[in-house]
Amino acid sequence: MKSIVFLLLCAINLNAQTIKSSGTHFVDNIKDRSWSNANGENFTNAKFKSYSGSCYALLEVDETVEVSFHAFSKIKAGRLEFKLIDEKENQYFYCSATKECELLKDVILEKGKKYKLLFTGTNANGNYEVTWKISKNK
Repeated sequence: MKSIVFLLLCAINLNAQTIKSSGTHFVDNIKDRSWSNANGENFTNAKFKSYSGSCYALLEVDETVEVSFHAFSKIKAGRLEFKLIDEKENQYFYCSATKECELLKDVILEKGKKYKLLFTGTNANGNYEVTWKISKNK
């Protein structure tokens, strides 16, 4: 019986959430005519009109993991740039779009570090969505 409980606890621990996301955090001087967004355990998205400025979703990990990111933006006017950076502003991926941008990227996120999914718009009309999943523990 003890071995069954131990195996069950090990399986639960392997599937435990190791990425904590919070956001959307807005940086000063944001301008927009319309903004709506949603965030969850493994995604962030937004729809906007006349968006200028920067915002970010914060990601924190409690163990080193390889994470698969899928990012997509569709822009009808203006420009949207998005990137993943760490606390020292090291860049892990980047995309700049005036129409569409789709990105698939595997990134190793290190235990104890904080990462930002940073979105910067210049009179942008459109939307973005970024999803992520742990592909393997390191």
